[in-house]
Amino acid sequence: MIDGQPIAVRHLTSITGLPREDWDHLFPGRAEGWDYFRACEQAAPEGFEASALAAYAGAALVAAVPLFRTDYRLDLSLEGPLKPAVEWIHRNAPKLVAVPVLGMGSPLTEECPIGFRPGLKEHDRIAAFEALLHGMNDHAAENKIPLLALKDLRDRDATWAAQPLKRQGFTGVATLPLATLRLPFKSEDEYLASLSSSMRSDLRKKMRRASKVKFEFRHSIADIEDEIAALFEETRANSKVDYGSFDEVPATYFREVMRNCDGTAEVMLARVDGEIVSFNISLADPNRLLAKYIGMRYPAAREHNLYFVNWMAMVRHCIERGIPWMQIGQTSYRQKARLGCKLKRSWIYFKHRNPLINPLFKVFGPMMAFDKMDPDLQALGEDAPYIEPGAAP
Repeated sequence: MIDGQPIAVRHLTSITGLPREDWDHLFPGRAEGWDYFRACEQAAPEGFEASALAAYAGAALVAAVPLFRTDYRLDLSLEGPLKPAVEWIHRNAPKLVAVPVLGMGSPLTEECPIGFRPGLKEHDRIAAFEALLHGMNDHAAENKIPLLALKDLRDRDATWAAQPLKRQGFTGVATLPLATLRLPFKSEDEYLASLSSSMRSDLRKKMRRASKVKFEFRHSIADIEDEIAALFEETRANSKVDYGSFDEVPATYFREVMRNCDGTAEVMLARVDGEIVSFNISLADPNRLLAKYIGMRYPAAREHNLYFVNWMAMVRHCIERGIPWMQIGQTSYRQKARLGCKLKRSWIYFKHRNPLINPLFKVFGPMMAFDKMDPDLQALGEDAPYIEPGAAP
């Protein structure tokens, strides 16, 4: 009950089932708003189906969350002696390993966005959240989906959501943290001064060697859509990690985001002798810049130190615009730690709807924690620079 009214949850086949202003009212100041999720629906990765849940107290909208449906390979985040056995099962009986899952969140976000009506008291927020969990379970039951999940729940949300999730039988495991950089600086030199002397010296050398790189900021990619998609795929091919279908980004994603999120989405292009050698797509809200995806041309990326040159261009851009935080994804943690980043913990919660199977997930779930398989996090060990919940937006 909220305001003396029972809570009812509706499944929406599309975010368009809610007016833009109603959805965004639950997510004030968030760059990943109605427009962004509409773009994600229009450019969903292969094998994913997007929808949403909305919770009402009487006629009043009190909470909402995006949903995704896909088939999840249980061995994707599994390491150790069990992995070969699970791979064998997948080859011979794929339905035992690739499990249908209904999840809160999106494959194209790094945080699980759960929106609440501003001003809700904590007990009302928890009541609305539990109603959303029940709504997700009901929709999964209707569609014979056995596995439920919450993808990338922020540490600050897990502090209040952990108990409601536990009451409903969910198990939580750590997933890849978010690298975030605080920028309380008035100039690029102030930022450089905050780094170690070796990192500062290294950056300055790389910048001198990249004098040919020129930057351009745009709000449209209408004339370069194919080039952007090709650069992204080239960068993916050079990546050392693979998270399966959750790494997939359709070529149409870049077009839909830039077209739908006019005013919040921006692309930074790097050129050498007029040729595009890299791009960064980002979303901005008043307090932070979300660096979404990067694409680079090879071998130009190595010849011109594009990773670091791009980094400094983004830092400079944020300082000039007075944006105090930059959120820079879930990879390359060792380099990002050297560049001053802190890590925000993130969690996946999951539950099998079969009460006989769910206890097995509680036992084996910790073996599937994504943070344990990332080589950079393993290398950082206890020196990984985690921050307290709520220390960053």
